[in-house]
Amino acid sequence: MDKIIIRDLRVNALIGTLPQEQLRRQCLILTLELELDLGPAGEADDLTLSVDYSEIERRVAELAENSHFRLLEALGAAVKKLLLGYPPVAAGSIRIVKPRALRNSMVEIAVNFTRG
Repeated sequence: MDKIIIRDLRVNALIGTLPQEQLRRQCLILTLELELDLGPAGEADDLTLSVDYSEIERRVAELAENSHFRLLEALGAAVKKLLLGYPPVAAGSIRIVKPRALRNSMVEIAVNFTRG
């Protein structure tokens, strides 16, 4: 299966279970991998046979920035539903990184979703 990959999409979201997280937007970094057959779009040079990745980027950013989730898992489920709503997308994976989420973690906490 072919892939379209959107790497390091940065969004600012209200997300978290702690009281202070409910008041302040935090940067999240998403990587989206969409699995679909790119052959027909490539052969015909026709965007309607693929997905418009600029639209995907915009819609995922809007979803994250205009919603209020407590869990990364809930945001991931919402993004998954959005991505699988595009007919050519057969499967995909989502990685959501929340930098500096843990006091003793030097870099990040992340969740990964893979769906078909």
